[in-house]
Amino acid sequence: MRVLNTEQVLHRRKGEKRQEKMHLFRSHYYRVFSERCALETDSSPIRGISWTPLPETLDAQDTMRQFLSQRVLKAGRVLYSALMDRSPGLIRDRKHHLKTYRHCTTGKELVDWLIKLNGFVQSRSQAVGMWQVLVDEGFLVHAKQELNFQDKDAQFYRFLEAEFGVDHTANEKDSEEELQEALSLLSQMGPDALLTMILRKPPNQRSAEDLEVIFEELLHVKAVAHLSNSVRRELAAVLVFESHSKAGTVLFSQGDKGTSWYIIWRGSVNVITLGKGLVTTLHEGDDFGQLALVNDAPRAATIILREDNCHFLRVDKQDFIRILKDVEANTVRLEEHGKVVLVLEKSSGNEPANQGGSGNGNKYTVISGTPEKILEHLLEAVRLDSNCNEPADSCVTDFLLTHCVFMPSSQLCSALQHQYPARDPDVHPRRIDVQYTYIYF
Repeated sequence: MRVLNTEQVLHRRKGEKRQEKMHLFRSHYYRVFSERCALETDSSPIRGISWTPLPETLDAQDTMRQFLSQRVLKAGRVLYSALMDRSPGLIRDRKHHLKTYRHCTTGKELVDWLIKLNGFVQSRSQAVGMWQVLVDEGFLVHAKQELNFQDKDAQFYRFLEAEFGVDHTANEKDSEEELQEALSLLSQMGPDALLTMILRKPPNQRSAEDLEVIFEELLHVKAVAHLSNSVRRELAAVLVFESHSKAGTVLFSQGDKGTSWYIIWRGSVNVITLGKGLVTTLHEGDDFGQLALVNDAPRAATIILREDNCHFLRVDKQDFIRILKDVEANTVRLEEHGKVVLVLEKSSGNEPANQGGSGNGNKYTVISGTPEKILEHLLEAVRLDSNCNEPADSCVTDFLLTHCVFMPSSQLCSALQHQYPARDPDVHPRRIDVQYTYIYF
């Protein structure tokens, strides 16, 4: 017997009127049995748990993927036609290490051509991401079937124009408007394709530029929003890309040994426990798997993919524990009356730390705290006898710009007067120029 939820009942009632309605996710219902009562005929890969996907009239994700795929292929055709029209000599036979590669061009030449095309592409990394979109779609193929586009002379690529029906001998040329649309689409999809390409590389093969791209992405990931930039940079060096194509795939089961921490980059998962069934659903930006690593305990729940094509950023246990130990060793917590009022992280030697300091020369970055304690700490960084030509610390100016979120201006002024009660005529006051921007909602 299958139980329908409210959404499914409403969908059935409105099905005749709205056949075009698309479901964003596959819905799965789970039946949970105790281990001793599990059916012998149950083919579930998880002991004690079985699931039955509910039928769907339309898979919106497949439809959306097909739509995007068609748009990407069209963009590839337009770009290929422009290449053949403007620089036909780029596609030719190449010889490398006594081997001939037919009708191909190099990765470096493709990047150079795209940058010079019409000023739309501003950097080589942007161009690499755009070509990677066509590699992922199968329109542009590496001579040795490698998955990552490479901006190099000795890397050869072919356009599969014959398979996709591109006739470069046709008299009709793609319009400039179509070319702009193609470039716009590829530039929008390029950053994700570039990041995925970088994450597919083994961590020890990532360049400094690769690590910076990953770090920039982590600035927008909810699961690591509370971490300092130094920790994000450490994570960027060890993150591993993991993807699964089918909904219902079991990532790990309750009772398994914990080996990794996961961040959901694309997609969603269901959290299942014996005795309770579906506990919660986690979405893009959420993380899971820390508890088993921190406590060195078995997995407390089963994680099952809720939709197709889920992508994860994975940190393996050894790296997770090392980074955790580094964080704890460099973290200072100030408590008052049993409550943490300020959390600081000692800055590494290769990073500028201009958010305050102490008499022994150690520099610290503010991680969190109460507004009063953060202000108190930051004001210690602004010495009245410091060089007036030195730029103000970024954290101080950021706090002054946003202080109204944390405290009224009267409280800020009172704290400043308390910090600097009298002005010594022999000391030049430190001036901090702050440009206020008013935003109206």
